[in-house]
Amino acid sequence: MKNVAVLIAFVSLPFCGWAQSKENNPWLEQGQFQIGLGVGAGAAQSGWTKAYIRASPYAQYFLKDGLALRLEGRYNYNGSGGDHYAGVGLLAQYYLIRTNRFSTYLQAGYFYGRANYSAYRVDDPYSLFRSRQQYNYGMLNAGLGAQYRVSPRWSINALAEKNLGQRIGDYGTDKANLTLGVNFRLK
Repeated sequence: MKNVAVLIAFVSLPFCGWAQSKENNPWLEQGQFQIGLGVGAGAAQSGWTKAYIRASPYAQYFLKDGLALRLEGRYNYNGSGGDHYAGVGLLAQYYLIRTNRFSTYLQAGYFYGRANYSAYRVDDPYSLFRSRQQYNYGMLNAGLGAQYRVSPRWSINALAEKNLGQRIGDYGTDKANLTLGVNFRLK
């Protein structure tokens, strides 16, 4: 049994060494600038769950190796009645696992924008007439993502996130979002 334990420790040693080694990551280094576009979907809670689609252009700058600051625009479209949200956010991304091609990161930030939605009239909830409502509000954001480098300048990413916003009338609060994106690294 002692020999098996020594064998397992010997075989796992290279993997432990790999996890501690720093790799050359020219796409995650200080001073790098990336631009990209994400598309995705999510769900908002407002008495019932509403699904929406999202487009989010962004630009990010690496303040130091593995730490990026991102400016992102967002547009969520619900489809029913023209409900939508448009906003802009400032986010920080910290890259946890960094290899030559693959990385994972944590994201946190703040968004501010406007929700436009249609709601039933308050004076007659059974009415078929709906009125347009607009609200400006901010929300905190937290997420976990992964990025894969396809070429020296192009990479793709996936992000699962949660917007921690206040409840805004019929528009509700975001429950969960999944976004897929494409990045381009500028020189």
